Amino acid sequence: MGYIIEGLCNYGMLLPFWLIIEALFFLYYRKYNVKVKVGYLIGWQIFACCITCIFSLTGTAGINDIGSYGSEIIRLNEINLIPFKWGVLDSFGLIMNIILFCPLGILLPLLWEKMTFKMATLTGFSLSFLIEISQLFNRRATDIDDLLMNTLGAMIGYVIGKFVSRKIRFMQLDCENETFLLKCHLYITMIVMFAFYFLFGRSFVWHTWMLIYE
Repeated sequence: MGYIIEGLCNYGMLLPFWLIIEALFFLYYRKYNVKVKVGYLIGWQIFACCITCIFSLTGTAGINDIGSYGSEIIRLNEINLIPFKWGVLDSFGLIMNIILFCPLGILLPLLWEKMTFKMATLTGFSLSFLIEISQLFNRRATDIDDLLMNTLGAMIGYVIGKFVSRKIRFMQLDCENETFLLKCHLYITMIVMFAFYFLFGRSFVWHTWMLIYE
């Protein structure tokens, strides 16, 4: 529970920046004559909160972590490329990694009407992959099990979200314009959010907590 509260606090710290990024995406959609609902604007912030909590709970690294834990930037002994190497002994960790990405999968069809199972799977995989790569630079292990379970969580969440989206449509963004950029707008969103957190957000949150503790 404490980790969730920490994630929510981190979202609160980053909220002004998420609002700026959301405003830029709003202008981006307006450029292509995409009608943006008020519900989508609210839902996008819920999405940003979810992403921030995922970054916090997984210990996603930032650029400030590079070289901060000794002269060895990347520790190869902390990389596991063998699926289920630890077997059922780490079943709790596997289940928690699935649960962690379920909210992400649920939100995808709620926000993007044209979201497909394949797109949701790729989104979950891509975000988890970026997180695991970033963990090469801090003291968190880079584990293929996390990647697989996170992706599975996004897939399960999508199935739930797709069912819910039949009842709830006020948050959905329907991009009828089939330009290349709009087809890729979800992936652009994910890359921008991760890049912001890696390059600036992680450092900003860390320094803010240090000021609070002092």
